Amino acid sequence: MELEVILFAYGFLFCIFALGCIIGSFLNVVILRAFSGESIVLPPSKCPKCGNKLKWWHNIPILSYIFLRGKCGFCHEKISIQYPIVEFVTGCLFVAVFFAFGLKIDTLFAWAIVSLLVVLSVTDIKEKVVFVPHTLFLVGVGLGYAIYTTSLSVLQQVNSLGGVVLSKEILLNNWVTMSILGIIVGVSVMELLARSGYLLAGERAFGEGDSYIAAGLGAVFGWKNILVIIAMSAFIQLVLLLPPFLKKLYCNGKKGTFASLLGFFAYVIVYFILDKQTDLFNNTWVLYLAMIILAGLGILACVNLIRGLKDRDNFTYLPFGPALALAGLVMLFFIVTK
Repeated sequence: MELEVILFAYGFLFCIFALGCIIGSFLNVVILRAFSGESIVLPPSKCPKCGNKLKWWHNIPILSYIFLRGKCGFCHEKISIQYPIVEFVTGCLFVAVFFAFGLKIDTLFAWAIVSLLVVLSVTDIKEKVVFVPHTLFLVGVGLGYAIYTTSLSVLQQVNSLGGVVLSKEILLNNWVTMSILGIIVGVSVMELLARSGYLLAGERAFGEGDSYIAAGLGAVFGWKNILVIIAMSAFIQLVLLLPPFLKKLYCNGKKGTFASLLGFFAYVIVYFILDKQTDLFNNTWVLYLAMIILAGLGILACVNLIRGLKDRDNFTYLPFGPALALAGLVMLFFIVTK
C-alpha cells in the first residue's frame, strides 16, 4: 500500500511537470510570435526557417528536440536551444509552485504568474524587448487574484458576522487596494530610478518595459512587497553584472575605477568573513580607520562610475527584466508562502 502511494505521488508530480512542459511549449510560441507579430493561434506551428507545418511528433516538449537532434525534421536547420530550455524550466517551476501552494486555486494563479515571468524574461534576454501586452496580462492576473482573495475575505465576514463591517483598516489593507497601490508604487519607483539616469548620463537608466514589469509585480504582490522586489532585483543585477563589468574596466584601462571597486568589495569580504574569526575590528581606532578607508573607496568608486556613465563602451549591458522576474520568483516561493 505504501509503495502504491509513493508511485502515485511520483506519477502525479510527473504529470504536473509534463503539464508545465506543455505550457512551456506554448510559451515558446507566444515568445516567437510576439516578435513576428503573428497570432498565437493561427497559423499552426511551423519551422521558422523553412516555414513547413510541423507534425504532431515534432511538437512533443523536450523529447522532440532530443529525437530530432536539435534540427528541423524538414530542412535540417538547427533549432534554437531556447525551446527545450523554456519547456524544462517551466515544467520545474510548475512542480515548485505545486510544492509551495498545493491543490488550491492559488496554484492556478501562481502558474499563470510564473509563465508570464518566463515570457517576459526570455523576450528581454533574447532581443532586449518587453512587450506591453505580456505585462498587462501580468497586471490582470494580479488584479484577478486580488479580487478573488478579497471576495473570499468578504464572504467569510458575511458568514461569521452576518454582514460586512467597513472600516478604515479593511478599506486600506484589502488585497484589491494593495494591488492597485502596488501598480502605482511599482511604476513610480521604477520611473524615478530610470529618469535619474538623465542627471548622470543624459539618458534613461533602463527602458520603459521594466516599469511595466514592476507594475505587473506590484499588482501581484502589493505595494509593500514591490519595494522589496525592486531592491532585491537591483542586488541580483549587481551580482550578475559585476564580474563582466570589472573585466571590461580592467581591459579598457580604467584601473582607477577597477581598483576602487575591488578595494570596496575586498573590505566587505574582510569585514564579514575574517572579522568573525579574528575580531580585527574590535579595536576602536582600527574600526575608525577602516570606516574612513571604506568611505574613501566608496566615494572614489562612485565618482569614477558617474564620470564613465557617458562612455557606453566601458559598460556591459544586461537587461533588467530578468532580475525583476527572478526577484518576483524569490518573493513568490520564499516570502509570500511563509
